Amino acid sequence: MNKSIINKEPGRIVRRLMRTMKQASLATLDVETGGCPYASLILVACGQDGSPIFMISDLARHSRNIEVDGRISLLFSRTTRDAITQGRATVIGRAIRCDDPLLSKRFLARHTTVQTFVEFTDFTLYRMEVESIHFLAGFGGDHILDNSDVLLNGEISSELMAAEPEILDHMNENHAEAVDIYAQHLIGRPGMDWKMTGIDPEGIDLARNDAEARLDFDELISCPDKAKKELTRLAKAPK
Repeated sequence: MNKSIINKEPGRIVRRLMRTMKQASLATLDVETGGCPYASLILVACGQDGSPIFMISDLARHSRNIEVDGRISLLFSRTTRDAITQGRATVIGRAIRCDDPLLSKRFLARHTTVQTFVEFTDFTLYRMEVESIHFLAGFGGDHILDNSDVLLNGEISSELMAAEPEILDHMNENHAEAVDIYAQHLIGRPGMDWKMTGIDPEGIDLARNDAEARLDFDELISCPDKAKKELTRLAKAPK
């Protein structure tokens, strides 16, 4: 188990911030204004390794910009009254068109409200090829990170990624009580009918109506068998 990755700071903090955000500010180089920065708000998710993924309409202005120049940046930041003092990360890299059905399913599982809309509109999935990250951990905490500081190794998660849709369906259909236990007793989030919307080497994503939550594993999970053991252990954890 590569514990050096999961314990790495501040890369781990940035990766968790990206995993828990459902939207981010996207900046592209604008075609209509001769290359001036153009910022907009988009829905985002993360791949198993933490790389940002997003799906946008082919008719959108930022899509036209990406077609000409794929260089982009994404700002991940909490939307609170004192957000300027909170940790925020500007992720710099390139938007790459992606036809991976597993990444598409991962994005849509996190954003169920857009599934029908996407089916009847021309949308393209993009994966961000991360080059560097500027992390501001509040006042006085300024970090320039490489992609290797933040992203997990792809080899860690390939098997788990392939099994993710089946794991989500199985947990939500057959172990709904356990999913509620994760939210209510292990994270302290009230309410019933929580759903698992994602699983990656570091933890699981949960959603209920307009609420989201994340439960971190104690160590990295590298395959479906280990994921099953960890989910069973967590469901039996003391309440």
